Amino acid sequence: MINPEKIERQKMTKPKIAVIGSGSWGFNHVRTFYNIHDCELAGVSDLVEKNLERVKRQFPEIRVEKNYKRLVENSETDAVVVATSAETHFQIAKDALVSGKHCFVEKPITLNIEEAEELVKLAKERNLTLMVGHLLLYHSAVEYLKKLVDEKTIGDVLYIYSQRVNLGKVRSNENALWSFAPHDISIMLYLVDAKPVLVSATGQTFLQKKNSIHDVVFFTIYFDNEAVCHGQVSWLDPHKIRKFTIVGSEKMVTFDDMEIREKIRIYDKGVDASNVSYDSFAESLILHDGDITIPKINLGEPLKREDSHFIDCIVNHKKPLTDGQNGVDVLKVLVAAQKSLENNGQSVEI
Repeated sequence: MINPEKIERQKMTKPKIAVIGSGSWGFNHVRTFYNIHDCELAGVSDLVEKNLERVKRQFPEIRVEKNYKRLVENSETDAVVVATSAETHFQIAKDALVSGKHCFVEKPITLNIEEAEELVKLAKERNLTLMVGHLLLYHSAVEYLKKLVDEKTIGDVLYIYSQRVNLGKVRSNENALWSFAPHDISIMLYLVDAKPVLVSATGQTFLQKKNSIHDVVFFTIYFDNEAVCHGQVSWLDPHKIRKFTIVGSEKMVTFDDMEIREKIRIYDKGVDASNVSYDSFAESLILHDGDITIPKINLGEPLKREDSHFIDCIVNHKKPLTDGQNGVDVLKVLVAAQKSLENNGQSVEI
């Protein structure tokens, strides 16, 4: 015979999640958490009526509120997902943590380093999970890249460069750096796993000169282990490109997220510097050009993996892969890049 009390106890282990912000990206969180069996979607809040109407049409049983505090301060809410515009992240996340709720904040964690560090401190003091939405670290291909790097399959990482460009949605409240670069910076920090010490950035404003909103930005990060990472971000480009190139001391790898199946290619290519004395410098360098390997990657939806990880961390008291400190680390690079951008590419120390 089924024990009703046992069933009730099992139900109580499922965190009740409130999603704040159900716009174009926030709605994806609503859909994902609704379909994760290890949690319950407690409610959705948004200031825009049409966003709430969309939620009500597809999930009529879900509570909707314009005032997010009604969900955040509700004793039945266990965790809050903040998927609003970046300038509102700090206050909503702070309200959630002060109310004793676990908190997931979309990237960037905040726009201000001191505010981000305050959130980290609050979460630690209250023994709450604080996680940041660096989505691509939950991509199966990026997980595979990390394994290649950690196992030294490609040798030491020498440099990485990325492109994240398209002719796409032009933002009026943030530039291309803040809109696109958090994705690439989070991957760069994850793969290099060293301390970034210097950042430089240049770019140009074409469409919104009055507001100085940069449409294209080129940034470079220097690490204390001598690795270098370079990125290009733009919403004013004829191609949609989402590509990483990792150059190692022994092999090279590309990750092309626009490829449907063959997302990663490993190139057995490199340059060996011989210790033997030769008459010319060119003779002391040996090029090797081997096979190209295309590994099979079992692809799953990164957002589902990310949101499931948040639930797992809450239930099992685990440290998130992209915890609050990870959010701070990425933010420090962004802030330094913005300062450099405003000073014509002058390098900024982190």
